[in-house]
Amino acid sequence: MMSIPSSRAIARSTLGIVRRRPFSSLTAASTVTAVGYANYVEWRTNQHQSASSIETIIPRDHYDGDSIASYWDHRPVTIAKRLLSIVYELGPVAGEYFYSFQLRPWAMKTIRSADNEDNKQIVVDLEHKRQMEIDLSQKLRAALTTLGPTSSKLGSSSQFLQRLCDAVPPFDDKIAMKVLAQELASTRAGSDTYDNNNTNLNEDEVNRIVTSEFEEVPRLVASASLGQVYKATTKKSKQQVAIKIQRPDILETVTLDLFLLLSYGKAVDKLCSVFTNQMPYHEAFLNGFAHGAFMELNYRAEAANQTYFREELHSRFNSGKKKKVVVPLVHEQFTTNRVLVSEWIEGIPLAQAPQKQIQQLIPIGVELFLCQLLDIGKFHSDPHPGNLYVTKSEDGTPTLCLLDFGLVADVDETARNAMTRAIVNLLQGDYDTLISHDAKHLGFLPHDMDVTELKPVLKTILKEGLLEAGSNLHDRKRNLMAISNELNEVFFTYPFSVPPFFALVTRGLGLLEGIALKGDPSFDIFQASFPYAKRRAMDMFSVKDYTKISRGMLARHRTETM
Repeated sequence: MMSIPSSRAIARSTLGIVRRRPFSSLTAASTVTAVGYANYVEWRTNQHQSASSIETIIPRDHYDGDSIASYWDHRPVTIAKRLLSIVYELGPVAGEYFYSFQLRPWAMKTIRSADNEDNKQIVVDLEHKRQMEIDLSQKLRAALTTLGPTSSKLGSSSQFLQRLCDAVPPFDDKIAMKVLAQELASTRAGSDTYDNNNTNLNEDEVNRIVTSEFEEVPRLVASASLGQVYKATTKKSKQQVAIKIQRPDILETVTLDLFLLLSYGKAVDKLCSVFTNQMPYHEAFLNGFAHGAFMELNYRAEAANQTYFREELHSRFNSGKKKKVVVPLVHEQFTTNRVLVSEWIEGIPLAQAPQKQIQQLIPIGVELFLCQLLDIGKFHSDPHPGNLYVTKSEDGTPTLCLLDFGLVADVDETARNAMTRAIVNLLQGDYDTLISHDAKHLGFLPHDMDVTELKPVLKTILKEGLLEAGSNLHDRKRNLMAISNELNEVFFTYPFSVPPFFALVTRGLGLLEGIALKGDPSFDIFQASFPYAKRRAMDMFSVKDYTKISRGMLARHRTETM
């Protein structure tokens, strides 16, 4: 029979360990104390705030970074758990990337220099490298999907990860119907505020409330990062509708990730200010993304955006029965902070359309994006494949349908005019003005900076990457993402800053280009911008200036398309 040691024996054994390994013992004791204290602080915070839900501390109707920081600053244990889960999921992928694309190429280069082997024997197998990139992107996609909605939103900006937003597994339909019933009940009561305590509806009550407004229990048709979409028919008007229902506990999940993201931005800015010439912009850049991501949690704001775009785009793109762009009608009587009900539109994702239709509709998509960015002043900055559909107008022609208006950014008139000038100068090859004038007016460079040293570096990147990588578009190998990588290297050398809204601009452009390349591998988003930029220049510049600009743009355009 095994004897149980006495408390005195345990004390002597513990004291012996401390004497033999004082530093290890001190570290262990400090760790246990710190974890215990952190748990105590978080427990006290939760006790103090038990009467108040996160909904009352962090308002949904507007983005407040201070409220998010205040809420999560007092929850170190939850933060630590989240960081551990991120490291656990992304660590192996990061390690494989470092070995495959950093360490191994360096080792091969060292061997070649030492042994002076025939270059043909160690030429990198580009096809194998491409396959490694695809395999790694699949692992990264799985990791980001596991980590949740914020990671999915960030990752979907990559060409390899565009399916990410639609790859998130669904949550239980019963939970979704309960959320729908709660929100419908709140609209009947005339309240817009979700009450966390109002969770006592049983299954019969849920079905009764839901079927009082819809002919049947809604059917799940899609699952995305922030919510799920159901199809139903309204009881009174007999109209088919799409019901978007937000995931439960999404506010807590997203705000925690945004808190970590902004903390990362602050840390990077501090390091860059010490080790590089960069102007601090990472926090502001990520804050622009955080603002957009947070506002996606407010479906009333999304409904307002959707109605605004429906009216603005209809007047610009549609005439009679012939429609180029459509936006679903919002059913405001059913819409709340967590539920959005819209007109149901039949169609297929643009990325899954026949190649001919993609080639036909992408120019409209580019014009649509530029119209929002340069004319309207609000732009849909999340055009991933699940948000761009192909439907048919009344005359039977293919039509672009724009969905999901949660991520929308504003661009003031000064920035719109500066971007118009930048696009015009880019298209006519006037890099000197682009760098010395436009980059400063857009906020990328300080107004008093001497760009003499920077000009040749940027001009080389722009010429080779955007406009002069071979006179034939079919021979070009670079795209927007590749150019962004080269510009990132320049950012570490010179005092660059990135305007906060530009995070969403580059994301939108990158995603749109990724879809376009599926229909046309030679697609060039800059040349596709030529017709709209020409019309915009006509409205903005004087007749004399426009004539000069138009000739330069046309000459460049003809050269590039020969």
